Amino acid sequence: MDQVLVEVSSQVATITLNRPERGNALNSDMVVEFLNLFTKVEEDPSVRIIVITGAGKFFCTGFDLQTSSTIPEELSNIFEAGYRFYKTINDCCKPVIAKINGPALGGGLGLVFTTDIRIALKEAYFSFPEIKIGVVPAIISRYIVPEIGLFKAKQYMLTGEKISAEQGVLDKFITCIVKDHEELNNKVNQYTKQLLNPPVAIRTIKKLVNLIGSTENEELKKDYTKRIFVELFRQMNYEKQSRSKL
Repeated sequence: MDQVLVEVSSQVATITLNRPERGNALNSDMVVEFLNLFTKVEEDPSVRIIVITGAGKFFCTGFDLQTSSTIPEELSNIFEAGYRFYKTINDCCKPVIAKINGPALGGGLGLVFTTDIRIALKEAYFSFPEIKIGVVPAIISRYIVPEIGLFKAKQYMLTGEKISAEQGVLDKFITCIVKDHEELNNKVNQYTKQLLNPPVAIRTIKKLVNLIGSTENEELKKDYTKRIFVELFRQMNYEKQSRSKL
């Protein structure tokens, strides 16, 4: 059975984590399979939007600890694979929607934080359970801490407490919640229509927001924002002038 499924329809690629018997926990083979499929749909010009969801009752329960090693070199490889996994999704030039069909735990919640729009079933919940077994959410912390802040990050990571979908909205890391699967599908469809905007602008906005949120270097931020301001407005005005001559 394929551990990751992909379906493309009407310019939208839906990628499904497909290990329901393990809560869609990620293992090494699954990460490789996911990245291969994700890269293909990102590079496919017919795909404008990517949706990530899970099979069964869970969205994703993070990395499968049953497959973990005690050998430092192997653990280092697992870290590098995880780092690439989250960075690839976060840096995607196309809008990525998390269709959260159930609980997202640990690295599964980290996956949520790398997406752009996050729609969750009301019954879904979230947590960082790593603390309960004496480890930390190391790889995903770079995406979580800047978004929810030091105070909330410490609270959730130190306690491993259960976070309801409603609380996720209040803490501003969930876009909206829905009551059932039908409404979940409808809300995802609604957002896919809203996201069918010019690809160059989409790509630039994603890069801009990621840059602004990841650096304190004011000169770097100024240089980049100035460059895209000049480039995009020049292109827009050029197209206006070209149309006026027709």
